[in-house]
This record gives sequence, structure tokens and C-alpha cells, in this order.
Amino acid sequence: MSRKSVGLLAVCLSVSLVGCATSRSEIKLQAPTVAPSPAASAKTGRVVVIKSVVDERVFEQAPPDPSTPSLGFGGSDTATAQVKSQAIGRKRNGFGKALGDVLLQQGQTVQDVVRKNLALALQQSGYQVKTQDDAGTNPVVLDVHIKKFWSWFQPGFWAITLHSDIATTLQVEGQGAPIEIEVHAEDKRQMATDKAWMEITQQGLDAYRAKVVQGVAGKF
Repeated sequence: MSRKSVGLLAVCLSVSLVGCATSRSEIKLQAPTVAPSPAASAKTGRVVVIKSVVDERVFEQAPPDPSTPSLGFGGSDTATAQVKSQAIGRKRNGFGKALGDVLLQQGQTVQDVVRKNLALALQQSGYQVKTQDDAGTNPVVLDVHIKKFWSWFQPGFWAITLHSDIATTLQVEGQGAPIEIEVHAEDKRQMATDKAWMEITQQGLDAYRAKVVQGVAGKF
């Protein structure tokens, strides 16, 4: 095969592997539907209040590492707080060059997604999750700090690898050391379609809920 043919093949593979990478996509994550545990159904577990969920991710203008949050279309320096709250990934071409963005659909934010998945995981662990007004006396009060929530792209010649990193700090009111929850998921793909971005993020959330169940056992 000639050098020119090899070059053309590489370009074709680059296009086919990443799809339309220059655009800004919006995806909708499905609400988690795992059934609550029998303990949660009996409503005998201790009450937990998720008081706050704060997005503390740090976006950079042009980071060398794709696992660091960044944005196209003017970069993170010009992006609104709303756009950042929806941003979950960055598209790249087959050579790894950063291009378009992957956002949550209007009506969804990273804070909301984390809150819902955390609440379900707590219910899976046998706790009752309620609002402050309905919590009664002596509930467990959590402040949640989102450190990582990012899906990212690793190029390859015949396939790509999509990754999802999620990390939160759960600070229990009145207690010292927080509970650290951090997970990583990855999946090989032929194309980085919108569906693929949605699915890798869902895989990260599945792993996150499982880690929460493990991490909060017997802590409250």
C-alpha cells in the first residue's frame, strides 16, 4: 500500500470513528430505575437529607489531558455557568484533537444527575431520603461536592476507548472526615456517537451508585 493510500485510510478511519466531532451535542440521561431494597421499602432506615450538591469541577482552557474538563466554541473562559453545569464531555477527532462538546439536554444538570443517583443509592442501602422539611428530628444531613464528572475520549487506530470519571465528597454534617466516592468506567467503541457518550456516562453512574452503596454501609 502506498504512503498516500495509508494517509487516506487514516483520514477515513478518523472520520468514521468519531462521527460529527465538530458540533455541540446534547444528550439526555435516563433516570435510574433500580428497585429500592426491602429495607428501604419498609421505611425503617434512618432519614438522610441531601442538603446541597455543589459542582466543583475545574475547567481548563486547553488542557493537555483529555480527562480534564474543557469546552470548545470559545473555551471555558467564555462559557456560561449554565453551559458548564450541563457539560459532561469533549469530542475529539481520530488524532485526539479537541473539537465539539457533549452537554446534558436542557433541563438536566450535573448537580441534578448526581443528586438523583446518590438518592437512589442511599435508598438501595436502606436509608430514607427526604427533604429538610419532611425529615423530622435528627436526620443525617449531607453536603455533596462534585470533584469529577467527565466522559472523555482516547483515540485508537481500529477502535476508540470512551472513559467516564465520577468523584464526589460526601460531607456529613457534624462529622469530621468526609466519605470519598470515586469511580472510573471505560468501553471500547467503533464510533463516538451521541448514544455512545450517553452509554459510557450511564456506565459511570451505574458504577457510582454501586460504590455509594458500598461506601455508606454502616456509616450513618
